[in-house]
Amino acid sequence: MNLANLIFPANDIFKVISVDNQTDLISIYVQSGQKACRCPNCCEPSTKLHSYYTRRFNDLPTFGKACRIFLRSRKYYCLTEECPLKIFTECYEDHFRPRKRTTSRLEGKLFNTVVELGGKAAERICHHFSIPVSDTTLLRLINNASLPDSRVFTAIGVDDWAYKKRERYGSILVDLTTRKVVDLLPDREEKSLITWLRKQPKLEIITRDRYGKYRRAATKGAPQAIQVTDRWHLLKNLSEALTKMMNREYAGLNRSLTPKIDESPVEVPGALPVREKEVATTGIIKQRFDEMKKLQAEGLPITKIAGRLGMSRQTVRKYMSTETLVRKSYKNRGMIENYFNHIRKRIEEDANLYLKTLWSELRLMGYPGGYSTLSEAMAYYGIRIGKKTKNPKSPEQSGSFFKPSNAAMLFLTPEYKLNITQKELIDKLCKSSSDLKCACYW
Repeated sequence: MNLANLIFPANDIFKVISVDNQTDLISIYVQSGQKACRCPNCCEPSTKLHSYYTRRFNDLPTFGKACRIFLRSRKYYCLTEECPLKIFTECYEDHFRPRKRTTSRLEGKLFNTVVELGGKAAERICHHFSIPVSDTTLLRLINNASLPDSRVFTAIGVDDWAYKKRERYGSILVDLTTRKVVDLLPDREEKSLITWLRKQPKLEIITRDRYGKYRRAATKGAPQAIQVTDRWHLLKNLSEALTKMMNREYAGLNRSLTPKIDESPVEVPGALPVREKEVATTGIIKQRFDEMKKLQAEGLPITKIAGRLGMSRQTVRKYMSTETLVRKSYKNRGMIENYFNHIRKRIEEDANLYLKTLWSELRLMGYPGGYSTLSEAMAYYGIRIGKKTKNPKSPEQSGSFFKPSNAAMLFLTPEYKLNITQKELIDKLCKSSSDLKCACYW
């Protein structure tokens, strides 16, 4: 097989003279086979040879080694007397472009790599594949690349992006047909987007989020276009609405999911079950929640409550919309709620029961938490035991077995991706609330 056909297509004019295989470099010596060349100024062909010179090009790696092509090129005399260009160099249509040090095929691969990865990351990948190139050279390829021609769009998506988060933002415009970025605006102001939209008279659809300036810009810049909330923000809005609904009805939903406490005897297993440790909610969070509720009852606004308690306004707003504090641990396994039957039975049998004794008994039954975890959980539910307690209080009902934000995501999940436990939770929530039943689409 001809070696030139492995490096260049069969119909190319280049001929491989020799190949030098070194330790970490393969050098390929190539010569052009064309007999004449056109002057770049007057476009007249010339066959009068002036001299030879060598050009070096980096090429795609071969067998894990860097590859370099040494091209023996020619210089010609221009045969046109009126032409001011008396001597010109040999030019080629493919592979070797003027004033380049890389072949066209290598430059194309480098451009695609740096567009996907960026400068430093692309440099590391290229060195890994035996392509010696710097990040500056890679970024220069992007700077020198010509921008695509502006064309007419029918469906555009707009959203913001951050130069530096929480400080400076711009706007990104995406063609929904090709799913490619078509433009970047320097800011997310109304005026900039209006100017861009007025250049698209055939625009039919604009997808956006709830940002007010985008809404006004779409209305003024493209009044003929239909404004649509994109899928991600639509699902996000639905999730937030479901979460607020379940937070508002949390107490009722919690009671409907609460297993009844019976008086049946509890059998203590002989072997200690192996369960992973879980973190219980502390009493400090409950205390801060009660303080916030007292300030809410006094009629204080959200800003003053947040400043007085050192809480964020989002947390205060979330707490104000619910009457019962939602716990942070929601799994069935290893929670104190699973042992309420035994705790109630032991408190009724022994009013002077020590917490240490109760903790030892629960450990034998498989409770994985430590002594302090049990103490915090008992304080959270207001269960008081021990000799110093004048009025022992037994647990009246179990705690939450679901988290509103997690349960809201289950409503947005396709049915075939849900397991049996998740489907049962959705069924119970739908039976407990008519609003949630309307939100379930399957």
